Amino acid sequence: MVWDIGLQDKIVYLVVGAAAVYLSFPLVSSIKSLFSKTQTKETSFGCYEAACSSCEVIDKNQKSLSKRKHG
Repeated sequence: MVWDIGLQDKIVYLVVGAAAVYLSFPLVSSIKSLFSKTQTKETSFGCYEAACSSCEVIDKNQKSLSKRKHG
């Protein structure tokens, strides 16, 4: 099947145009994030922040009394 040069050009332009549109969305999003105002408000996780602030850090090398050796 032999296609006309003009039809081949239109197919190539369609594929390249579709790829350009597909790749432009992340580029536009990146540019918007660079020039947009940053929000200084932090996200609060509610009760999880209070729970984590009262946690104690346990040394991983310290053996727990609840673990028994099987053997």
